[in-house]
Amino acid sequence: MESREEYQKRLEYYRSVLQRNRLHMRAVDGVKLPPSVRAAGSGVTTWRVREEVFLYVWLPVLTEYVEWVLEEAVRNEKKRLYFLARDGYMMYLMAKKLVDTRGIDLDIRYLKISRYSIRSAEYYFVGKEALDTLCAGGIEISFEKIMKRANLTEEESLHIARLAGYTEKYRTVLSYRQLCRLKKELSRIGQLFDYIKQHARNRYNTTVSYLRQEGLLEETSYALVDSGWVGTLQLSLQRVLEHEKAGKVRLQGYYFGLYARPEGTTAAQYRAFYFGEKEVLRKIRFSNCLFETVFSAPEGMTCGYRLKERELQESVYEAVESESGNPNADVMKYFAKLLIQYAACYGTADGGRGAAPLKKRVRFVESLLKCMMGKPTRWEADAFGELLFCDDVLELQLQPVAAWWDEEELYKQRFFNKILIKMNLKSDILHESGWVEGSIMRLGKKTGNPMRQERIYKCFMYLRKAIGK
Repeated sequence: MESREEYQKRLEYYRSVLQRNRLHMRAVDGVKLPPSVRAAGSGVTTWRVREEVFLYVWLPVLTEYVEWVLEEAVRNEKKRLYFLARDGYMMYLMAKKLVDTRGIDLDIRYLKISRYSIRSAEYYFVGKEALDTLCAGGIEISFEKIMKRANLTEEESLHIARLAGYTEKYRTVLSYRQLCRLKKELSRIGQLFDYIKQHARNRYNTTVSYLRQEGLLEETSYALVDSGWVGTLQLSLQRVLEHEKAGKVRLQGYYFGLYARPEGTTAAQYRAFYFGEKEVLRKIRFSNCLFETVFSAPEGMTCGYRLKERELQESVYEAVESESGNPNADVMKYFAKLLIQYAACYGTADGGRGAAPLKKRVRFVESLLKCMMGKPTRWEADAFGELLFCDDVLELQLQPVAAWWDEEELYKQRFFNKILIKMNLKSDILHESGWVEGSIMRLGKKTGNPMRQERIYKCFMYLRKAIGK
């Protein structure tokens, strides 16, 4: 473990960045910290690291993003903003406080939705296009996981596995190329799409009822707010609304970052704050998995919707949350308490600082994230890296966001070796991590070369995609 002095130097750096903005500094200093966490003589603990870094890094970053969203919404004459569960939960809390404090004429709402819940409805009418999301990549994707994404029963899944010739490879982790081959094979199996439509019929009806109840079918100017990444949730939501209205719907979304956006969409529909499709440098020191892990809601993932009867009231539709809940619920509740205090101090200070140029906001955010995400201290890597994460739509196979690697795994993650394995030119298995930099630091060995190898790999991949565009 690094010395406490190293961690203190990092905190001093964060404070030096915050000194550039007196509102953030005042908000940080205005938060009253629980004595149980900051007890005298407690030293540097996991909870203390989480608390301090959340205050010095994550909350200023979140606030800058939400400020930008509100400014854009007012500029574009939006009347309503939907913050999407669960990544948008803390954004929603911050936006609600700032709007109420400053008297901004915006209707701020929180929409219970997930990629899984909206796709489960979309599968009712998209036919073979369902394979585009069912066979999407991720961490440890298998045939079994794809069938669960489609809501098939175990019996139905095994039937399709027999037809596709995957009985023996039912739970085998598939590479990107293997996923592509499987997608072609599944497209030929008509029975699969019969199963999918059968399961999606009722899900479509309850989903549309919930969306109508929440006002998404109303003729008012609104936009979506979320973390971002590839924009598929917005596209799926748009398709469901268009199918129900039997007409064109043009949704607009504000996102923290975008690695890509769906084909056939315009840049005006997908507005990015921190990085866009062709941006490379900021992506290299960024972890979207860590971002999602830190900014979440205490409740479980939205799995679907149901009708709830209430006495003396009209029927309402409510979200059905996963029974497992959020494995990081206690941390999220604690973060939300800190956020409420922070937002109260920030929102009232001098009535707000007014609009700031996007480039200035981004530079400020980058000065914080490039260290915390791109080169964390061992204290930060352990404190945040042990939070659980899953990148699959069903949240199966949770693992620490900074997966534990040994030296052998670290060796396999070298640039050329990683490329050869990804291209199936070398027979080996990579154990993925949601936050690679955190995994490197948690090992506690020399980190210089592994960090360089990871940055070279990311640079190569993002340049390749940018040029491909």
